[in-house]
Amino acid sequence: MTEPVKERRVERKEVRHRTTPTGSEFTSTYGLPGEVMDTAVRRLGFLGLIIALMGPSVYAILYLMQRAMVSGPVPIQPAAAALLVVAGSSVCVLAWSRKVRPELVLDLGLVFQVIVAFAISLWENAPPWPADQMIRGISWNCLWISMYVVAIPGSYGKSVLAAVTAACMVPFGLLVATVVNGNHMPASDQLLFLLAPPFAAAAWAIPVARHFYRLGVQVSKARAMGSYELLELIGKGGMGEVWSARHRMLARISAIKLIRSEALLVRGGEDAQLLLHRFEREARATAALRSPHTVELYDFGTSEDGAFYYVMELLEGLDLETLVQRFGPLPAGRVIYFLSQAAKSLAEAHEMGLVHRDVKPRNIFVCRMATEHDFIKVLDFGLVKFNAAERAQTCLTRDGVTTGTPAFMAPEVAMGRPDVDGRADLYSLGCVGYWLLTGQLVFEAENAMGIVVAHVQTPPVPPSRRTEMEVPGSLERIILQCLEKDPAKRPETARKLLDLLAECEDAGAWTQKEAEPWWSTHMPRKGAYRAAVAGDESR
Repeated sequence: MTEPVKERRVERKEVRHRTTPTGSEFTSTYGLPGEVMDTAVRRLGFLGLIIALMGPSVYAILYLMQRAMVSGPVPIQPAAAALLVVAGSSVCVLAWSRKVRPELVLDLGLVFQVIVAFAISLWENAPPWPADQMIRGISWNCLWISMYVVAIPGSYGKSVLAAVTAACMVPFGLLVATVVNGNHMPASDQLLFLLAPPFAAAAWAIPVARHFYRLGVQVSKARAMGSYELLELIGKGGMGEVWSARHRMLARISAIKLIRSEALLVRGGEDAQLLLHRFEREARATAALRSPHTVELYDFGTSEDGAFYYVMELLEGLDLETLVQRFGPLPAGRVIYFLSQAAKSLAEAHEMGLVHRDVKPRNIFVCRMATEHDFIKVLDFGLVKFNAAERAQTCLTRDGVTTGTPAFMAPEVAMGRPDVDGRADLYSLGCVGYWLLTGQLVFEAENAMGIVVAHVQTPPVPPSRRTEMEVPGSLERIILQCLEKDPAKRPETARKLLDLLAECEDAGAWTQKEAEPWWSTHMPRKGAYRAAVAGDESR
């Protein structure tokens, strides 16, 4: 028994532009390496936890001491303790949730630094300052300001601004505590001894912040790949990292996809060798293709620290999964326009004996190329099959999972048949067309296995019955023909699919004349983002 297919609608909702390879949200505005920023975020989480625990602990100790002296708690100290708990807990949750961009977490960490400085100042200035006591002691804010800039690296300008603002919280906290508790303001000489140390700590933090920022930038620039200098981390995933990079001589901005040597050490043994083999195979396969609709490979090699990398073109646009998620199902004419370009890329690959094996919306990128719009690029030939002898080396997408992506997997691939050919890619391309027309997957189930079983056994529901948009009969027949379980009933080749798509006269035209206004309205150059096209980094 197959599991029932669940229909769903893709809501049209606006999201901000993101710079990612495949929808991941990792952009670098700090100019620091990804490892440095990740470490800083983890440290910030631990620091937030310590602050959250410290507030009630210190308050409880002081409360017990004051009770022993037959006096109640000093007013405003409970509020300061609560502020520490709330601020520390919030930062801890944000840092450890991994759902917020590292840059934003570190920016919020600077706000956290200022809030904690204010809470410390409230706490210290809650008791009245005796008139005959010249020096009350060194504020804990001196340690806090000095420690934060060392423990949490960040942008130089922002770090300095936060340190100075945190120092300003000392007089501000004194003012608030004095007004709330009705204390007398300290004398001018007392204020001097109170304010000088925190601002001295902030002054000390300025060169320290500059030093640590320069170290981070130097580490980033030192990570050069051949003739390319890494600029910023664009995305990261199971396969490694994607960076934007500049050629040292040509000043050309490109995308670099790499597997870090640390990732190989974690995998170890045969698994690491398989990963490298797949990476090399993807580079060789992509370099062999010349279709303008296949992402272009410039270079590949191994860096001095053992990271394998290859350099690809950097595109401006978004993948088809994100396109439908943002703007909803597409008109039939535009779907044909996209599928035809993708079929041209696959036609060349198939004629060279290559099968992509992972065609899906995330691996098809629509972009602006010079003066052309809606230009399709097919990505990620990492699962490409060269011949039967290499089949044993192409069995990992995720650990222990059959090659490819379940929602777009041809039945013969799901069953592990050895005679997989280009018609498997046409099945997956039919699934892509279904997604573009309806905003829904061909089959859905509770788990990946249920989806795979449905692809093998369950007839697909015609796309016209799962969307409110008009689906021409000719296009629907082509999509359903691509989705035939038996490869012999699908179009024989990608070229044949191109001919069939060209005969869909009732689908309505979509050309550059229609595409250019769409891009001007929905993705103008001023707000358009650039995405490194290096395949699906979610694996």
